[in-house]
Amino acid sequence: MALKDKLNSTSNFNVDYFLGDYKHLIGNVDAHVREFNIPKSSGGYRKIVAPDDKLMAVQRNILDTVLVKYSEHKCANGFVRGKGIVTNSTPHIGAKSMGCIDIKDFFDSVTVSHMQNCLFGNKNICKVCRYKKRMELGLCDPSLYRNSEHEYEFVCEELKAVHVDDYCQATGYVSMFKSIIELCTYKGSAAQGFPTSPKMANIVMRGFDKAMFEYCNENGITYTRYAYDMSFSSKVLDKYELKLKTYEKARKLLWAYGFRVNAKKVRYHNRSWRLKVCGVVVNEKNNIQRSDMDLFRAKVHHATVKNAGSTDQKTINQLKGYCSFVMSVNRQKGEKYLEQLTRYEQQYLATAQA
Repeated sequence: MALKDKLNSTSNFNVDYFLGDYKHLIGNVDAHVREFNIPKSSGGYRKIVAPDDKLMAVQRNILDTVLVKYSEHKCANGFVRGKGIVTNSTPHIGAKSMGCIDIKDFFDSVTVSHMQNCLFGNKNICKVCRYKKRMELGLCDPSLYRNSEHEYEFVCEELKAVHVDDYCQATGYVSMFKSIIELCTYKGSAAQGFPTSPKMANIVMRGFDKAMFEYCNENGITYTRYAYDMSFSSKVLDKYELKLKTYEKARKLLWAYGFRVNAKKVRYHNRSWRLKVCGVVVNEKNNIQRSDMDLFRAKVHHATVKNAGSTDQKTINQLKGYCSFVMSVNRQKGEKYLEQLTRYEQQYLATAQA
């Protein structure tokens, strides 16, 4: 029976059903990851934590059967099915002013505590709990995991397992959510490289997004977020007024949610400047900056013509990655360069491997 069918067919949170052959990974995640650094375009390095095949399999199962039941706020565009760079930039087209704020150490800031608080309060999850009837009668609410008297009547064992110290040790209960949190974190936080981390981050950011979106909407400001990149724009305010309205509000609200602003990546500009959202120019329409396209064109020419025969697979993959970005904004241009790169890859790299 497929994992999804098992999860939907059982009336109890049963870790045996959920984890199957992967139970041995609990408490042993560190032995199933590989750490390495990749260079950032802005300088420095980004740490990547890559799971091995076994850990990757169970994380993808968690993503596809449990985390999929949670929805992101509508202003979130990164790592959301059917959304992307273009849906993130389109609401800002034609703005008078633009502001962008980055969240510092985004995935590392998504902690175990965040997950303990944000994975509950979802009635789709409660449907597979053995206390489902209590929930339907209003006797159990997933948000009621603590009160001043520390009474836990009508509260499910999953909530107790996560929020009551030593509950599992005292009762022998095996918690699905505790297992999920442990299998989806590394050294206390979501890891960049885990397939579950983007979804976890969007779940954790939902409360922030809702509050920020409502505040901006009340002030005639457009707000979108793509992963750690928050974008604000206005058709009325200039850049100084926009910053006054949004920067401190975002900084304080992020702090309340356990995040910090990356002070080095705060940008506010007027329309007289080139307005960009995650690399997409939005002054008149979604477009890619001409100098960026000129540089990319030169790199493709160098890789496939000038340096033909000695370009390695890593370079081709990097250029293809940028092609995907170009295609999301201008499909015709992107396909042109993708075809050129693919043709080189087939001709020269196949010869080199022979």
